[in-house]
Amino acid sequence: MLGESFVSVSAILPVFASTLTQSPILIGLVPALINAGWFIPQLLTAGHVKRLPQKFPFAKRMGILERVPFIALPLTAFLLNWFPRQIVIWLFMIVVAWRGFASGMVALPWQEVIALVIPSEVRSRFFGFSRTAARSMAVIGSALAGLILANINFPNNYGLSFSIGAVFIWLSYFFFSQTVEPTASHKKIITEADQEKHLLIDIPGFKAVLKEDKNFRSYLLSRVFFQLGSMATGFFAVYGIKNFNLSDEQAAIFSGILFTSSIFGFFIWGLLGDRVGPRNLLLISDLVQMLLLALSIFAPSIYVYYLVFLLFGFAQAGYIIGELVLGMELGPEENRPIYLGLARTIPGVFILIAPIIGGAVVTWAGYQVMFLVALTLTLIGSLFLLRVSRHRRRVEQNESNFV
Repeated sequence: MLGESFVSVSAILPVFASTLTQSPILIGLVPALINAGWFIPQLLTAGHVKRLPQKFPFAKRMGILERVPFIALPLTAFLLNWFPRQIVIWLFMIVVAWRGFASGMVALPWQEVIALVIPSEVRSRFFGFSRTAARSMAVIGSALAGLILANINFPNNYGLSFSIGAVFIWLSYFFFSQTVEPTASHKKIITEADQEKHLLIDIPGFKAVLKEDKNFRSYLLSRVFFQLGSMATGFFAVYGIKNFNLSDEQAAIFSGILFTSSIFGFFIWGLLGDRVGPRNLLLISDLVQMLLLALSIFAPSIYVYYLVFLLFGFAQAGYIIGELVLGMELGPEENRPIYLGLARTIPGVFILIAPIIGGAVVTWAGYQVMFLVALTLTLIGSLFLLRVSRHRRRVEQNESNFV
């Protein structure tokens, strides 16, 4: 997360994109490609991951693939010293897409490893407290990124910020690689024939879940509408800078506020999440998202607009914890990769569509109308979420056994 603060998806990268292009659609696609990329590939790997006796070796290989684009990202900024912006923007978008979809390849095995390593009774606390510490580091990173963007000439300021981020993100891989995957006593023996069958896409398994699990269908609909409402995510920083005539380094301040508020959000939801349940975390986060979208429309000054990022960080914390934990608990243990694949990929497609719609609305009617459309879609998603059962599935007694 320290590394991520130098390449902030919600603030620094969209603002850098805005220095390369005036297209609202391309700017909005920056966070969308990264967020959608994390979601979409999980459906394709669900069948394969389900049949792996050990999940962690695959997760480590995909973790390397995920980090390669961070080497290329600084080059997109430094290349502006020699190449025109029309060329660099497309190179930048390719790197962003690579970063997003590579993260999606590691996402499912990573979640499986977390589910095996961390008992279900304490997962909210695990995500809450670990992210609190991580976001605390990110605040420091955001402050340093702000100094770099303010005191070094463009485009080398972005190139240096991206380079520092890459160093820390690769360092994180060392710690990730030290994880030890437990051998759970309840795991069934997976035969060679099982591994060959449906190597990637387990279509029969997907159909069975969608047909038989009404509760899960309600969850999917709630997330689809919420992700459509996320069309505003990539425009908060860009709109603030343009509307209040601010300099580019303001993006790092937005990023710092975002990370700081998420620290408190992760800490609070880490304490309360296991008590109130992941569905309620998601519901509260959706409500906060609606509040900040309304505030984006009516904020009269930059000081009021800072509250948008303050609330966004708090909502993001609840969403991340709730979505991660609930996704692990929607179905039975043996079908968890199938549920996770569907729960991530189907909404992920709409993350990719949302900024295209949002950019079109901005072009046609302006930012404030786009924020209003996003608010309406988030409200519809919240209504579907109310239909999702608040009761977590029964956890098997031997789920927490370690060898």
